[in-house]
Amino acid sequence: MKTKIFLSVVVVMGAFLLTSSCSKDTSVIDEAAASIQTLASTAQIDAELKSANLAVPCLLTGTIPDAPVPVCVISGTVTESEGAGLLFMREEEKMARDVYAYLYAKYNSFVFGNITKSENAHMLATLRLITAFKVTDNSNNNQGEFTNTHIKDLYQQLITMGNISLIDALKVGVLIEQTDISDLDKEILAVQNASIKTVYTNLKAGSNAHLKAFSWNLKILGVVYP
Repeated sequence: MKTKIFLSVVVVMGAFLLTSSCSKDTSVIDEAAASIQTLASTAQIDAELKSANLAVPCLLTGTIPDAPVPVCVISGTVTESEGAGLLFMREEEKMARDVYAYLYAKYNSFVFGNITKSENAHMLATLRLITAFKVTDNSNNNQGEFTNTHIKDLYQQLITMGNISLIDALKVGVLIEQTDISDLDKEILAVQNASIKTVYTNLKAGSNAHLKAFSWNLKILGVVYP
């Protein structure tokens, strides 16, 4: 029971961090068999968010049903490198979302379903900054389509790996979150704009929650990774 409660808290924490991505930093067992379902559903996460009456800053209206209208103060200007970083991080978050959506459809594993939603919120948080700072964005929202060739190649490699088995798919989740955290660390050090830095910091906290979720799922299946 303690494990079940802990894992549910991890997922809800991840959702909270996503929805507070432009506020100040506020600092998962999946089913091991078809009869075992301990991860909170998306509907349960939404209910938690609503009952807590959380604001949804830096996300686009409608990303979470019936959520309050997003409120986010985005200020300052961005350099060319900061704009390029935003475009890269948006596509990296989209890559994570698209991979998890594919793996959820393949394995019907709740951990992928819930984190797909979280990654969509990550992507929308960066998109709001891109829009606010009027950075030219040639990407689109189509599944598996990317402007950045490195991310496009990585997407194909991860899909291939995830197709092997559920365990390999969960390892893909670990790799994605580790990569995301590493890239966010680099961007946090490089950017000067306070709004971008705050969003990146909170996205990193969400990615850490996702990493814990995938690691716990692997542990339940008897796999210590990495």
